[in-house]
Amino acid sequence: MFLVINGIVVVFPILVYTFFIVYEENMKLEKSNIMLKISLFISMYLALYFKKYVGLNYQISCLILPIILSYLYNEGKVALILSTLLCLHSCFSLNYNIYTSIIFFLLLYLAYKKYSKSNMSSKFLINSSIVLMLIYFVANLIISYNDIVMLDEIISLIMYSLIIYAINYGINESKNIISLHMNLKEFEKEKNIKLNLFKITHEIKNPLTVVNGYLSMFDVTDIEKSKRYISILKNEVNRTLNLLSDFMEFTKIKVVKKECNFNDLISDVKEVLIPFFVKKNVSYSFCVQNNIIVNMDYNRIKQVIINVIKNAVEACRESNGMVTTTAFTEEDYLIIVVKDNGIGMDKFVLDNILVPFYTTKDNGTGLGVSLSKEILEAHGGTINYDSVKEKYTTCKITIPL
Repeated sequence: MFLVINGIVVVFPILVYTFFIVYEENMKLEKSNIMLKISLFISMYLALYFKKYVGLNYQISCLILPIILSYLYNEGKVALILSTLLCLHSCFSLNYNIYTSIIFFLLLYLAYKKYSKSNMSSKFLINSSIVLMLIYFVANLIISYNDIVMLDEIISLIMYSLIIYAINYGINESKNIISLHMNLKEFEKEKNIKLNLFKITHEIKNPLTVVNGYLSMFDVTDIEKSKRYISILKNEVNRTLNLLSDFMEFTKIKVVKKECNFNDLISDVKEVLIPFFVKKNVSYSFCVQNNIIVNMDYNRIKQVIINVIKNAVEACRESNGMVTTTAFTEEDYLIIVVKDNGIGMDKFVLDNILVPFYTTKDNGTGLGVSLSKEILEAHGGTINYDSVKEKYTTCKITIPL
């Protein structure tokens, strides 16, 4: 009974790790095996600590569990460290023969190598460990001539087999649950994409309806109304074209890189954006290092920088808005920093700013920032935002030279 309890105690850190994996997937965190390694070492510590509650002949069955768990999770290096510790412990504390102990753990490692390279079922590794443990017990009984009782060892082996099979079943089920959870998330993502496609269709339909309505009222003999209607029609047609352009660009990113003068690009960007700054009554400054040569798609990067600066301008208040653009080289990268003193973003908006179709603008498509991200990734670059609500927003772009 105590062996079963010990088995549960030893496996508990792995259960915690499983919950951590689900949390990682939910929060879209970068995956790391550090938590798994820590969990396996904690399992060994708990096995060593609680072994005093188990008879001497049952201890090795309990202590071997963290090692088998390490192999099942493909943590070979961790398993080797734990095997070395247990080998020393079994020789000096449990009075097992040092040579049989070394051979046992070496054969167990070789079984793991075959299991990992051949993509065999986990049952192969478990069955191998059971057979090797039986041989290990018998060898020690023959060599040591001590008070080891073979009946106790057989009972211990049977209990170990039941526990490790139960653990393996739990591991497989937890992996299936995580897989099902991720499939459901992917299904939800696809559902959201379809919903956003419907929204885009709806957005395209709206300006076309307006155009159709004004065309039906268009009277070429009424010059005054015709001028007013033409202005409205142009705006609606341009809005539709912009929406379609954003969507088309988002679905297919193609870059043609060549060596370009980044300073020339900034001059072009300023020429395009200065009327926009003036219209919005927003102050601006450009501080760019001289003679920056970058291997890039000129028009694509120009598109990205215009989009980022326009977003910064739109976030500013007209009374005291300020947008600063800084560009310089650092090691093998071009660094571009665009900062505004606008309305800023809260954590939720900041976390979703790079998500396709997400927007806080009334007439936004939610594709501009996503498209910029795709273009930069095609260049091997990155885009990151930092913001404080009601204070500022900073966008940092990196592009390999």
